[in-house]
Amino acid sequence: MTAMIRFLFALLLGALIGGGATVYVIQSDAGNLLVRRTDVVQDLERRLREMEQQRDQLGRQLEDVSARAGRMEQAFTELERRFRAMVDDHPQAPAQTP
Repeated sequence: MTAMIRFLFALLLGALIGGGATVYVIQSDAGNLLVRRTDVVQDLERRLREMEQQRDQLGRQLEDVSARAGRMEQAFTELERRFRAMVDDHPQAPAQTP
């Protein structure tokens, strides 16, 4: 009878210690240390960094293109204003009929 109580006590104690260790590994970074060492995870992290760099570069290019488009719009608006001013200053001669 005492052997069975000792066995059940050891089983319960082992389950509690195992559960506590599991919670500790999940909550701490100790589990991440084991996962980060795999080649697949390292490859995915490298590819993620490359994609983030590419996204940042594309964002900068988009800002440059938007700025250029704004400058071109201003230049064309100025050209249109100058053209209209030239047309208003020089009225066309009446058309001659043959």
